[in-house]
Amino acid sequence: MQAVDRRQLLQAIAVAAAGTGVAGAGFGRAAAQVPLPRLAPLRHDAVQALIDDYVARGRVPGAVVALLEPGRHRPVFVSAGVTAFGGSIKATPDTLWRVYSMSKPITAMAIMQRVATGELKLDQPIADIMPEYRDMKVAIDPAKGLESRPAARPITVRHLLTHTAGFSYSINGNGPLEKEYKRLGIQPGSVPAFLQPGEGALPDLQVMAAALAGLPLALDPGTAWKYSVSLDVAGALLERLTSMTFDKVLQQQLFGPLGMKDTGFWAQDRARLAANYLWTAPGTTKLLDKPIPISTLERDGFTTRPRLLSGGGGLVSSARDYAKFAQMVLNEGEFEGRTIIPRGTARLATSNLMPPGVFFDGSNGFGAGGRVTLFDTRSGTPAGSSWGGGTADAYGWGGAAGTLFMADRVRQFGVVLMLQTMGDSSLPRDKDLSAALARDADGR
Repeated sequence: MQAVDRRQLLQAIAVAAAGTGVAGAGFGRAAAQVPLPRLAPLRHDAVQALIDDYVARGRVPGAVVALLEPGRHRPVFVSAGVTAFGGSIKATPDTLWRVYSMSKPITAMAIMQRVATGELKLDQPIADIMPEYRDMKVAIDPAKGLESRPAARPITVRHLLTHTAGFSYSINGNGPLEKEYKRLGIQPGSVPAFLQPGEGALPDLQVMAAALAGLPLALDPGTAWKYSVSLDVAGALLERLTSMTFDKVLQQQLFGPLGMKDTGFWAQDRARLAANYLWTAPGTTKLLDKPIPISTLERDGFTTRPRLLSGGGGLVSSARDYAKFAQMVLNEGEFEGRTIIPRGTARLATSNLMPPGVFFDGSNGFGAGGRVTLFDTRSGTPAGSSWGGGTADAYGWGGAAGTLFMADRVRQFGVVLMLQTMGDSSLPRDKDLSAALARDADGR
């Protein structure tokens, strides 16, 4: 597995060096035109019916879906409802949404662009760029204390991209390690108003990275998938590598070349920011009869520049913008005649990058910041998989407020779902969307 990945990496770097991909900071160069098969128009009857039903049942005030096919960027947008319960502003492709963990694939693709230029390597220790990570320790029993031993191996770029670095999340529990994360302000996002009494203030990205380097890991790197702040560390790595702030890195490498003018770490036009709702009482898992608007909790969250530029959960985007990113992924790195990521690197990014023998959710792989299906699950889901049915090699990820994106090269379509609802365990989003996409695909 490791040898194959290295060959793919060397091929990708060779392609970039030959001039067909990115060079230095010149992201978005003209791409060789490769003809793609013309597909029947994308059907969307079932997807429209799904989001209409969500709105009619009061699960969300509104939703927008973007459907894509390979080739030219001609998205089909499907909308329903309004941007807030009791409001009158319609949800549209230009409505802004908190995409939370859908920030992770964007951060990961920015890393892969630097892999394509040869500035980074997948199996390179991150300590080459961030020396504070050179002698990491691992908690002997993270459930009981912070006593530690030396890590068995260094954290690599691959580990950051696949959540196998050994870090944790403050939302993973309330053990000694998670308590230290909270004390130091190491949180899964950019909103300081979500902090609880006794938790530290949110640091900036470099201070967060330095604090993490001083804590033990929960696991030895490369031994298991554990959801974590690893993509936030990836953002700090890009800052260190480029000597730019992370928002400028993303603007130069992805948002500018893709024309994603409404995507960033805060909503430039707060009037277009959709309302987000919490369906559980704070600190519990009990479903409420009526959801709580998140705005009453987050105050200025996502409307002003945050101190922490969270590559793991801090972005705001629109369906129109995120569809451009999804199109680039579906087109294997190409967007409207320009190479954003060399094809070999783009294919590598959406392949299974997990260390040998390590799986996500029991049966899935993980690529650069997103899940990769290893089996065709359209006619039955393997044990341990919580995702809806899909073809092998489908790549994507979702966000805490119900947003979702996927690129399916086998069925040759991409999808972006935007809505805002948190803690609603009664809403089977993944299963519902998978079934609706399958019904629409049958009619193509």
